[in-house]
Amino acid sequence: MKTNSAEGNAVVSKRKADFDVIWQRILDSFESGEIFQANVIDRVKGGLVVDIGVRGFVPATHVGSGKLRNIEKYVGQVLAVKIIEVDKERKKVVLSNKSAEDERRDEARGELFDKTKPGEVLEGTVRRITDYGAFIDLGGVDGLLHISEMSWMRIDHPKEVLKEGEDIKVMVLRLDESGGRISLGLRQVLPDPWNLIKENYKQGDKITVKIGRMVQAGAFVRLPEGAEAFLPVGEINDERVGKPSDVLEEGQDAEVTIIDLRPDERRMVLSMRANPTIGGYRMDPSVGAQMRQGGGGHGGHGGGQGQGQGQGGKRRGGTKFRQPAEDTAPSQRVATGGATIGERLGLLKGLVKQDDSKSE
Repeated sequence: MKTNSAEGNAVVSKRKADFDVIWQRILDSFESGEIFQANVIDRVKGGLVVDIGVRGFVPATHVGSGKLRNIEKYVGQVLAVKIIEVDKERKKVVLSNKSAEDERRDEARGELFDKTKPGEVLEGTVRRITDYGAFIDLGGVDGLLHISEMSWMRIDHPKEVLKEGEDIKVMVLRLDESGGRISLGLRQVLPDPWNLIKENYKQGDKITVKIGRMVQAGAFVRLPEGAEAFLPVGEINDERVGKPSDVLEEGQDAEVTIIDLRPDERRMVLSMRANPTIGGYRMDPSVGAQMRQGGGGHGGHGGGQGQGQGQGGKRRGGTKFRQPAEDTAPSQRVATGGATIGERLGLLKGLVKQDDSKSE
């Protein structure tokens, strides 16, 4: 500080020497864009005060996402920061946590895109939940877990399945490096309920279920295995139903019949009708009773045959099954005018003889 004091000795200062060393390190970090850790020592108007050897200031708009209001929670913690402004004369240093996190995230994202492929299972933390999904922190980079990929059955909100801060395993579904987007799935790492459904149920089974959410086309039913089945509005009652809520209430217990079961397609269709269509045929108990009383048979010229077989029907164990009209294409339908099978056979024989008599 002085080469010669009143006593004839040089005057030196360790404090100023230390400050010059610290300040040079700050200038070097500013030039290189280095990211380093800083202790948060105070919350002041407009931001946070950090200790980097000298007093540094982090504006509130540079903390986290820049939109946080309760930044006082960072006092006493360590933040990753990057110097964005230096004024040596005023001994002023301005830093940014947001810039540091963005840069670190970009590096982590690049590394993840290089090393990860779709189908891999990663561990992550639920960082933020929205109405349409959740953002999962995969170690400095966020991936989107859409609500449709959270469960094997439909959910109304992600909070039914997840909570912020929860650690979960997710599968990488898609990687869009150009857009920097990562699509994740949760249900893909969970047991597939349709494997259990395949073992527990078969077409024609009667089960008791609880009516879930209703739409114009019908009602959804949650199965104990963790999947959903569908009850079409046309299968709610033997009489015409305008909309499901006219007949049903959410949470109501109902006895239903499984009329269509395709586990490989993740599809189960139910019916509440008294005589549901099963396997493409609808049971007609009145005709079955008539046949059991001896009304049917394989009669002669069409009377017995027509009564036992029925027009367009199939007999199964004394019960008539009626093929639904919608299952038959219009081009396959033949106008018979109410003729019995015997009459049709007779007509065919006449046509054959007529063809034989023609010279052509």
